[in-house]
Amino acid sequence: MVRIASADETYLHKLQDYYAEHRVFPSYASIGGIVGLKSTSSVSALLHRLRDERFIEIKDRRIAPLGRFFARSVMSSRVAAGLPSTAFDGPQESLDIDAYLVRHPSRTFLIQVKGESMSGAGLMPGDTVIVESRYTADPGEIVIAIVEGAYTIKRLAREHRRWVLQPENPDYPVLRPEPLEIVGVVVGSFRRYD
Repeated sequence: MVRIASADETYLHKLQDYYAEHRVFPSYASIGGIVGLKSTSSVSALLHRLRDERFIEIKDRRIAPLGRFFARSVMSSRVAAGLPSTAFDGPQESLDIDAYLVRHPSRTFLIQVKGESMSGAGLMPGDTVIVESRYTADPGEIVIAIVEGAYTIKRLAREHRRWVLQPENPDYPVLRPEPLEIVGVVVGSFRRYD
């Protein structure tokens, strides 16, 4: 990963926060006030450095984010979910979450989980799953299917030479819809903690 100067990184973070809140870039005139630069030449120089580093593109004084603008830091250490381990603050890499989770943007949708039938797979009520639209899936994949006119999320399985929808919670029954209508395969999930 190419590192940018720490001052530029601070300015970039302020622009990322602004963009996350407003979903648009501020005007050239407003950028100075947002990032703390006094002159328009300083703002222009900053934007050109960010363009050269492939964070943004500039066309006719309009600014647009590029994929790298959305990349987030990934610590080189891992966090222990068991016993604590020594923290190491080494060099950071970056990860564009959208590029990591979304292979086919035109065929990807998000849907929120309702109920606890997939809790054994780590999918809890309120989680958002990232789904790639597909009408077929392999055994073992988690799918979104239509059963009795409603969406359901289950693991695709085979039972006596027929397809079934297997929950990941023993309190829920296996579904055996005829015909089976798959609308997508789950490729990721996320949840927000408040």
